Amino acid sequence: MKELDLKKYLAKYKNTNVDFYRFPGNYGDSLIWHGTKKLLSSLNILERTVDISSPKFNDVLFIDGGGNLVDYYSDVRDFLIKKPSLYKEIVILPHTIFGDKQIEVLNNISSDLTVFCREKVSAKFLENKLTHGKVYLWHDCAFYNEFAQIPEGSGTLNAFRSDIESVLSKKPESNKDVSYNGYATKPLDELIEVLQKYIQINTDRLHIAIGATLLGKQVKLFPNSYYKNKAVFDYSLKRFPNISFVEKFNN
Repeated sequence: MKELDLKKYLAKYKNTNVDFYRFPGNYGDSLIWHGTKKLLSSLNILERTVDISSPKFNDVLFIDGGGNLVDYYSDVRDFLIKKPSLYKEIVILPHTIFGDKQIEVLNNISSDLTVFCREKVSAKFLENKLTHGKVYLWHDCAFYNEFAQIPEGSGTLNAFRSDIESVLSKKPESNKDVSYNGYATKPLDELIEVLQKYIQINTDRLHIAIGATLLGKQVKLFPNSYYKNKAVFDYSLKRFPNISFVEKFNN
């Protein structure tokens, strides 16, 4: 699998306009969106937001990164099913991808397709299954955010999922799923304000872990219901000294 710097790749679209699809998400996903906005702004790429009912405004479509191209969700899949030949080029920003439903849709796209995967498991899956298009490996766009490090704080925040990706049979009594009460384009101030209060963050929310790590907190990341958390930790997060991956949470 080939690693390719996303910013260097997107430089060919510098000073151009593109259509941009941001699927629904939670507050943690806003880290992806804000990081993507910073990246595109640095290249003077102007995005026109579209949804499943929108016409085409530009010849190139960017699909924001994340974990929507998996069997749990259908937003990106439904979008692409409706628009398999609308765009000249489609660029899928760093994503986790698995499942035959996703492969079927991607293989039916007639546009020039470029897919960035945010970890090696998805990249290998696509390399074995995708019949056309290019597949590259690069880090989640949340890492384009820059925060002042605030390692001080007090106490521990348990921020575990309350949705279908949870593997915990019982949440901690003090659990606060800070991703749940938010949306994918929400300003980050409230989320950062919560995270900066603590010195230790325990979570199975990938982007809570990324945000807390960038803030300099001590972070323990736990598994979700499939390989995403571990795979992104192995590719992107383990280089940070203040985060560890723990296989099981002991209440």
